[in-house]
Amino acid sequence: LNRCRIDTLDSICQQAMTDYRSPGTLAPMVVETSASNLILKRTVFQESYHAHKALLNDYLADYTFDRKPPRNQGIALKETKRLIERLLQDCVDLHGYASSGHAQRIIVEMLEAYRNQAINTNIFDFVTLEDQFLRRISEGLLDDWLQSVKVMLVDEYQDTNPLQEAIYFAILNAARPSMTIVGDDDQSLYRFRGGSVELFTDFATRCNEETGCEVYRVDMTRNFRSRPEIIHFYNKFIDGDPEFRTARINNPGKPLVVNTRDSAGIPVFGIFRPNQEELARDLAMFVKELFENRIYQIHASENSVSLVRDSALGDAVFLAHSVEEVKYDSFNNETKTYFPRLFRNCMEEFGLSVFNPRGQALRDIKSVRVLLGLVILAVDPDGTIIENVRPTNEAKFYLRIWKNTARAFKESDPIPNGRGGLGSFISDWQCAGTGTIQDNFPPDWPVLELVFKLLTWMPQFQRDPEHQVWLEAITRILASAGLASPYRMHLYQNTVTNNLGVHVRRSRESLVRDALLPIAEDEVEVDEDIVPSVPRDRLQLMTIHQVKGLEFPLVIVDVGSRFQSNHHTQQFLRYPKKPSNVTLIEDHIEPFLKTPLRGSRKALDRTFDDLVRLYYVAYSRPQSVLILVGCENCLYHTKNIIPNVALGWQRCDEWPWRQPYEGKRPPVHIDPPFTRI
Repeated sequence: LNRCRIDTLDSICQQAMTDYRSPGTLAPMVVETSASNLILKRTVFQESYHAHKALLNDYLADYTFDRKPPRNQGIALKETKRLIERLLQDCVDLHGYASSGHAQRIIVEMLEAYRNQAINTNIFDFVTLEDQFLRRISEGLLDDWLQSVKVMLVDEYQDTNPLQEAIYFAILNAARPSMTIVGDDDQSLYRFRGGSVELFTDFATRCNEETGCEVYRVDMTRNFRSRPEIIHFYNKFIDGDPEFRTARINNPGKPLVVNTRDSAGIPVFGIFRPNQEELARDLAMFVKELFENRIYQIHASENSVSLVRDSALGDAVFLAHSVEEVKYDSFNNETKTYFPRLFRNCMEEFGLSVFNPRGQALRDIKSVRVLLGLVILAVDPDGTIIENVRPTNEAKFYLRIWKNTARAFKESDPIPNGRGGLGSFISDWQCAGTGTIQDNFPPDWPVLELVFKLLTWMPQFQRDPEHQVWLEAITRILASAGLASPYRMHLYQNTVTNNLGVHVRRSRESLVRDALLPIAEDEVEVDEDIVPSVPRDRLQLMTIHQVKGLEFPLVIVDVGSRFQSNHHTQQFLRYPKKPSNVTLIEDHIEPFLKTPLRGSRKALDRTFDDLVRLYYVAYSRPQSVLILVGCENCLYHTKNIIPNVALGWQRCDEWPWRQPYEGKRPPVHIDPPFTRI
């Protein structure tokens, strides 16, 4: 067993390339998204984008969330990076793709420059690492490592992409290990990251064609997690749309899940109210009564939900397509509040806490604004550094907000305030940056040390779990920027009067340009793998993508809190009328793939498929209790009907939940397969 390596594919690639590298060469280093974006930006993107801005914006418009040209450079950078990654993940014929248009040629030129930079510096992101790993296998540079591979087990294969498949087949061809893959095509969620469920559903054919190996299929149908009522509910859901059945594994068809647990007499529940405010309050009241009284009696029936002795709030989870609480568009003086914030407020009124560190953009969180604003006050009190790096108007706007928020916080004289407190500390930093000697300041100071020193006046970052996640995100951004920026996120001090004085200014410019601007332009977000285990006294709010692979005794799924009407701007969340931007990328690169991959299903069908799979994953997470929540309009059959895949709608406009009726007028209400609370 001590010879078994259990890890992610990326970690295995990195370790193999480290252990079997050529003499005198460096081990590969893998950086996170913020650092890889910075490397792409500094290497080639910024120059290419400014030279071809109109052309690239027009081309990228199909791939943005709202199908409009990127509104700033940060969004353009993110979309370009996503497209570059997809070209590598899908093993696209780059020459053919580049020949198909001017914008495509520029994208490929950026890709090649970025990939060469990774090879020359040995600094990779996850996609370029896998790309280089496959190259080294094909060049025979990892033959010694391959001889050690006797067994290969790949989990979650439904989220594999063509690049990863090519790696597995290369290992299989070179070393002939025993290979087993495990997966469930109904739980494929990561198309937006390059995952291609078609590789799993057609694995037997593809594997045989590429390796000559025969594939033996085993259907694992027994479920040991959920109560039979829950299994019955999600079996009917996943098998309900005839159009979806053709997207599943067939020859033979896929069997339904079989329960193994005894029934506890608890049906699937639904909490639906006329509006978001009533829904948030009643849902919070349900949680309060359940966890205070340890039992909740369903008034409309004889059913009840009771807790075992050691149950806590952390055993429950609230799932949604998005857990965004507030969207601040301060630039246009607009604020949108979403259901998770209303729910948080109601929970707090009842003395209960939630855990949702991903509910806001980093740049909009007040305490983060204060912390980053204090950094700006310390290193750029007069604003000349910010002006020198020429930020976008959007970034300049947020940097100014941070600075003003921090100035007000400093003037409040927070504790500890002895010996001048925070004001004196900021003043010392400002003096050190202008050449006034500070005895306690070394010639250069890591930015991270400045940040951690500022936490002296912000104890919430030390005590509160959500703040700790935000701090982890900030420190990762600074550490990643240090890998790609010339001063490694160190600030020079006390050297203005000699010939090293220029580095004082440049080191500060590097901090603002490489670490603060990406946050101000909303280029970075709290990554899923940052989130630690949740405190037992808090109800966790998670996206359905986050919860993949997890299970909870009680699961609340938001299927319609946003939907008061059949508004076109919300259709992509419940009943899409247009293909998603991700499926459009797939269609545009399909002609340049080695073998056809997605041509058998139209882009709109794949968009529907992804929504069905999303809610199937949500409904299959609970062990004992599943609760659906939403606005009541979602359950009415009226003129303003709201189609919703999560509530059993089929893409042919049929709704099996409708009551059978005679005559011309259908009844307003429907028969949902759950018990109303």
